[in-house]
Amino acid sequence: MKRYQGSLLLLAFLAYGCDEPTSPETQSEPKTDSVSVEHSDADHSKSDHSDHDHDTSEDSNVMTADAYNDLNEEEKRIIISKGTEMPGSGALLKNKSEGTYICRQCNAALFGSEHKFESNCGWPSFDDEIEGAVKRQVDADGSGRVEIVCANCDGHLGHVFEGERFTEKNTRHCVNSVSMKFVKEGDELPSMIKLSK
Repeated sequence: MKRYQGSLLLLAFLAYGCDEPTSPETQSEPKTDSVSVEHSDADHSKSDHSDHDHDTSEDSNVMTADAYNDLNEEEKRIIISKGTEMPGSGALLKNKSEGTYICRQCNAALFGSEHKFESNCGWPSFDDEIEGAVKRQVDADGSGRVEIVCANCDGHLGHVFEGERFTEKNTRHCVNSVSMKFVKEGDELPSMIKLSK
């Protein structure tokens, strides 16, 4: 009888493709390849996530749409619905610290502080972007303006203008403060939230 039971157990393990036979008492739940998602800035500082924190390369974590940072109603109005904050009201307008401006929705690095300049237009202005971080498209409002969005998440940033001669680069990225977060130089950048395609 014991020999018969042993044969049945061996057949069962072979059928389920187990590497090592275990008794039913010690058998664990099947493993899944799930990815944990950090939503808040505080979570990015946890040491137990250090192996994937601050990775903005092509190999960064692939996540689903609900992994994007939570947005309040004003942020949704501007970033998702392509609104505009009131001129002169943005928290980052007068910021002169050195560091990196990142997308509020997905943490992608967008602009370096060395590209920021005072245009007196009422919104933060940059004469260049981090390579590949910003996508240009014709504004859907029919104005003929060129809209700029985050190349990673398509979140609305603002508009880009050329030919105004504010700087040698002759370009002004006019960006809503609400669309960005600022990370001071020396502080670690949070991981970019990259969705699966």
